[in-house]
Amino acid sequence: MADAEKALRKLKLPFFIMIVLAIIGVVLIVSGAMHGIHGAGVALLVIGVLLTFGSIVFGFPLTLVFSAEKKKTLRIAVIAKKSERTFLSVLAGSVGCSESEAKEKVLWCMSNGYLDGYMIHGNEVCLARLFDPNLQEHAAVCPNCGASFTYIGKIGQCPYCGDYYPPQNKS
Repeated sequence: MADAEKALRKLKLPFFIMIVLAIIGVVLIVSGAMHGIHGAGVALLVIGVLLTFGSIVFGFPLTLVFSAEKKKTLRIAVIAKKSERTFLSVLAGSVGCSESEAKEKVLWCMSNGYLDGYMIHGNEVCLARLFDPNLQEHAAVCPNCGASFTYIGKIGQCPYCGDYYPPQNKS
C-alpha cells in the first residue's frame, strides 16, 4: 500500500534541489568575481549566472507546475483516509477543484494504491467494508460463556471458549 503522506513529502525534494542549485550559482558568481575578468573567473561567473538564473527563472516555476496537480491528488488521498466516508464535494473544496476532477483524482489514487479498501459510492468516497457484509464488524455476546467480542464477516468465534456466533445448528 502506497503512503500518500510520504509521497507528499517527497514532492519537496525538487524545490530543495532548486534552492541548492541557486546557492551554488551565487557561490560561483562570487568566486568568479573574486578571480577577476580572466579565464577561470569568467567561466565561474558564466556558470554561476546560468545556474542561478536557470534554477530561479525556470526551475522553480516548472517544479511548481509539475508538482501542483500531484500535490492536489495526494492531498485528496490523505483527507479521504482520515474518515470512513467523505463526500466528493468536501474533497473537491479542500483542494480547489470540481467534483468531477476530485472523482478522477480519487480513481487515480485507488488505482495507484493510495486508497486501498476504498470505493466510490454515489457522491461519497468510503471504505468498501461498509457495504460488504463479509467485511463488516459485528459486536456479539457469546451464548456459551457470556463474553463480549467482535468479529468480521458472517460468523464469529468466541476468543475465550471457542464457541461460534451466531450459534451453529448442531444437527
